[in-house]
Amino acid sequence: MKDARAARVSGRFATVAELLADLNADDTPEAHDGSTNVYADLGRPDADEMQAKATLVTKISQTIAARQLSNDQAAAALGLTLAELGELLTGHFRAHSVDGLERLAALLDEAGR
Repeated sequence: MKDARAARVSGRFATVAELLADLNADDTPEAHDGSTNVYADLGRPDADEMQAKATLVTKISQTIAARQLSNDQAAAALGLTLAELGELLTGHFRAHSVDGLERLAALLDEAGR
C-alpha cells in the first residue's frame, strides 16, 4: 500500500512523506485573524465606505428575500433595470454612493408598507 501511494505522488515529490514535509515547511504563509472589515484587511483606502456599501446591499438583498419579491418586482420597486439589480446584488456596487444605496433601501422599506 505504501508503495502504491508513493507511485501516485507526482511532480517533485518521490514519496508522500516528502510531500507532507513540504506542506509543513516553515515557508508556509501565516494565517492572521482579520478584522470585521475585509476591505480594511485588504488595505483599501476607502475601506469604511466600501463596508457601509456592502452592508446596505446585504440589507437590500435580505429585504427582497424576506418579502419574497421577484427580481422584476424588486427592480421595479427600486427603479432599476433587471441588469442593474443583478449587478448590485452580485457585488458590483462600487459606482453607487452610500447615499444612493440608503435611498434604495428606503424605497424597499416604503414599498413594504
